[in-house]
Amino acid sequence: MNHSDNVPCRSARQRRTVAGAIMTVSYGLGPAGQRDRPTSARDGIPTLAFSPLPRVGHSASLDDAVFESCENVLLICSPVGTGKTVLLTQWAARHPSNAFPGGVAWLTLTEGQQPAGTLWQRLRTIWGLSDSARGPLTTPLGEAADLADLLTERAQPTLLIIDDAHLATDPVTLAGLEHFLLHAPACVTTIIAARFEPPIRWHLLELSSQLRRWNAGDLAFSPAETEQICREHGCALDESDIALLMDLTRGWTALVRIAAMYLAAREEQPAAALAALAALPTSMSDLLAGELINTLSPGLRLFLTYTSVPVEFTENLADDLIGGGTAQWMHELTRLNYPLTTVLRDGRVWYASHPMLRAYFRAELNRLGADTAEELHLRTALYLRSIDEPARALPHLLAVPHRAPLRDFLREHALALTVDGQGALVFDGLAALDSTLLTDPFVQLLHVVDALNRTDLSAARAYHDTLKKVRAQSISLVDAHTVTALRRAVDIELAIATGTLTDADGVEGPAATGQPDLDCYLAVESATVQLARGDLPEADRRLRAAMAAADMRAHPRLRLRALTRLAMSAGLAGALTTMRQRAGAALEFAHEHDLSETSEAAHATAMAGLGAYLQAEHYDTGPVGTRAATRLFDASTGPAGGWLPYLIAILTSSDTTEDQGGDAERLRHGYSHMLDTHPTAMSGGLIPLVVWRLLCVRETYEAQLLVDQARAVLGESPEIALAQAALAGAANRSRVVLELVQPLLVASASVHPVHAVTGWLLHAHAHQELGGTASARQGVQNALRCAAPEQIVRPFLDVPGALSLLDTFAGGFGQQNAFAASVRRHPLVRRLSRHPTLTDTELKVLRHLPSAHTTQQIADDLGVSINTVKTHLRGIYAKLGTNSRVKVMAAARRSGLL
Repeated sequence: MNHSDNVPCRSARQRRTVAGAIMTVSYGLGPAGQRDRPTSARDGIPTLAFSPLPRVGHSASLDDAVFESCENVLLICSPVGTGKTVLLTQWAARHPSNAFPGGVAWLTLTEGQQPAGTLWQRLRTIWGLSDSARGPLTTPLGEAADLADLLTERAQPTLLIIDDAHLATDPVTLAGLEHFLLHAPACVTTIIAARFEPPIRWHLLELSSQLRRWNAGDLAFSPAETEQICREHGCALDESDIALLMDLTRGWTALVRIAAMYLAAREEQPAAALAALAALPTSMSDLLAGELINTLSPGLRLFLTYTSVPVEFTENLADDLIGGGTAQWMHELTRLNYPLTTVLRDGRVWYASHPMLRAYFRAELNRLGADTAEELHLRTALYLRSIDEPARALPHLLAVPHRAPLRDFLREHALALTVDGQGALVFDGLAALDSTLLTDPFVQLLHVVDALNRTDLSAARAYHDTLKKVRAQSISLVDAHTVTALRRAVDIELAIATGTLTDADGVEGPAATGQPDLDCYLAVESATVQLARGDLPEADRRLRAAMAAADMRAHPRLRLRALTRLAMSAGLAGALTTMRQRAGAALEFAHEHDLSETSEAAHATAMAGLGAYLQAEHYDTGPVGTRAATRLFDASTGPAGGWLPYLIAILTSSDTTEDQGGDAERLRHGYSHMLDTHPTAMSGGLIPLVVWRLLCVRETYEAQLLVDQARAVLGESPEIALAQAALAGAANRSRVVLELVQPLLVASASVHPVHAVTGWLLHAHAHQELGGTASARQGVQNALRCAAPEQIVRPFLDVPGALSLLDTFAGGFGQQNAFAASVRRHPLVRRLSRHPTLTDTELKVLRHLPSAHTTQQIADDLGVSINTVKTHLRGIYAKLGTNSRVKVMAAARRSGLL
């Protein structure tokens, strides 16, 4: 027979014949273990002694593998007790005789040598092919070839199942099996079930597209099937308990059944019973030892015992643990199909034993003595620290009785873990080891860092207050120099977060400790003090020192914090373009290091968004900005990303939002809440921007209340003066506006450029209102001169009358003519100028429309005649370009009038 004539894919006619034969067969089983048809003595399908769980999904997958796919060989390799035989028995027994007209043969191999030709003789008998037309055959290989040829000539769908195929060890039998699998016709389906692959050349079948593989994962019970098994054994588990049971057993069918019986026999709560189950009860230990572990060589068992110390291991880690030779042992485990899971992470291949098998070998480790276990834990921790996996190293150091390695670890990694949001890992581990360690000053400081990291100021203050009571306690975990440096950084960050900075905070520059994480953290917080005080050159210097420390392998989140504060420094200096560039670099860094969910990334997004807002350019805040604007923890902790990102996210969306009034209210409420709970000196810079948004929707009274609150909390400042001037301008009090902005304009060189531009525009508009045309023109000229270098456009959109002044004096601005023309052509100018301004009375009538009151009721509420209301309604309709109440309300909401 020529192998090239053996087409792997079944013909469409064959698939239709088989499919038609099984379409009427139910997937379920009969009562008490009865099957859909009696077992034929000829086909050899075994009879099950129990009623198995119907596995509809797996049966359907087998149907697909056998009847619909191009492959005609299915190799199922998985350990003992994973349900190979049971599944195949269920599946094969439920098909009617005409599903395989050529016959069904089930062969279960056994231990010990058998005559090489026995396999083929038995198959001839089962399929009625005993009499060969080719005369007597002298070799088993010839018998296999002859059988394949006879099946080709007969061309009928035929099924062969060989169970326990791993027991086939005779080289001649294996050669015959390989030849048969390669040359059997496409109408013959062969299913090979084994604990590990029989040693034949499976790649030849793969190259000819004849082979499909299943492993233990394909046979595993699903959570729903696991729950059903437990229920059948009288053990009711909830969803979380089922998830834990799945983690322990990985759906290994025999282990699930044993676990269900074990749990049903226990009287305690499921959680306690599952904890005991994780310790590997005798019933499971006997199954694993008797059927799997005892078949391993002593060398393999020792290898698995040593590598059971870590939850996962790489080849390099395993070499460190056993002293070399891992590649050979891993090859042997692969050949034996030992249940190892593999995952690729950060360019390394990690291996993990099944949890129950790991539990068995961990028990074996205990028998080797405490010294061996301690040495293996130390080697594991050292390796994990060397590849920058400190969180996974900590449990191994906690398992070592000596404290010196733990102290060294905490000094180097505890701050980074806490900043990275894994403080609970440190605190829980220390508490489990020795609860008295939680009162250590170093640990107390880490608690403050953790609370600040979560923006939980109440908890941060509580831990800080506790820390004051233990100042005299001796240091037990790290040296005094480290604690002193960490205390300085924590004190500064807490003072900044709570708005309680004193003149003494952060005056001295940070002293290097030699620890990159701590040096970076201290330098960043020390620089932030200078930002709050307005000493921007010193802040930049300290931030660059922080970046230098960060480059010495500081934690990425601390480096991100330094990058974000550099962007903030540029913004406070008025360098909006530089702020946006630095914020963009920080966000790229956050993305590269999987830190896009952090508060630092939210602040970087805010800096980029604020720069775009002030330059009147569109900026998509992305998911970070969206979360900052919508996710709140609670009233005490505030938004997930912090108050500044929350408020800036609302500002940046104000140009495109359909709900101007709602956004303005959220902005007012958020800023007021920030003043109550998280006041900082830097938050004062937003007050003019917030006030302009409130005035845009005619919320003058609310804006006044907010300015009064900010003044009481933050004191007098140029930003407060600008906000007061904006309110005075809205009330047509031009002389008051001039009184408020004049001091700012005198010292304009030291005022933020955005505020300087705003001040000059308020000055110009006030003089224009008072008839001072020349002063108005000079004010606009000065505003353009301040705005042009950084393309500051927002004040021209916010300050009433600023755009009209640009139109009035167009062409007369000299070097600023081009920038003035670009502002006048800005897309937002057209949007803001789309509707004429309503009069105060028209606005009062407009705000009554959502109440659904009639015209007469509105007139009664306002104390005017109905005709007066109708006149104002006609004016509103005309100005907003609508002709109905519904449309005018929609237009008013879009433009911020409602």
